[in-house]
Amino acid sequence: MSDHNDEVNLIKAWYCYNSYVRKKYLAAVEKLPAHEIIRDRGASFPSILDILAHTIDAYWYWFFSYHEESREASTRVRGRVHTIQELKEEEKKMDSTFMDLVEGLNSSDLDDTFEISDNSNKWRYTLRQMLWHLVEEELQHRGELNALFWQIDVDPPITDWIDWRVEVGEIKPLQ
Repeated sequence: MSDHNDEVNLIKAWYCYNSYVRKKYLAAVEKLPAHEIIRDRGASFPSILDILAHTIDAYWYWFFSYHEESREASTRVRGRVHTIQELKEEEKKMDSTFMDLVEGLNSSDLDDTFEISDNSNKWRYTLRQMLWHLVEEELQHRGELNALFWQIDVDPPITDWIDWRVEVGEIKPLQ
């Protein structure tokens, strides 16, 4: 994409979309029996609750890494929350914080760099890479949740990009 302002607007739209749809998934999970929410399904993370908590943890990890704060500053959600209500409260905090970051973006921010160290390597990322990675991360786990919903004969609240734009009134039928 050559026009950074278009890219910033697209990033903002994707974060609004993911925020909107994430809440639909949380509401759908809330309707499941408690044992289905925490049952080990042998997925990327054991339970539906764990997968959703991991997604929120990913946002916190990257947010605190970008702001050069200690990773410990982001208290892990996975393993700490035990109910969907607790997870919804954590999602609300994360979403508010992250949407403030996204809404404040301008085109010059996208090339900001930051470093992350692991056990043996140091990595440099741009804010652009981080933001697009988190879009992909959430979509990947949402697809996984869809499969887990289908395994228990529950229709997931699939809302694709076009459906979302219709639901929020950005696309209207022709008169």
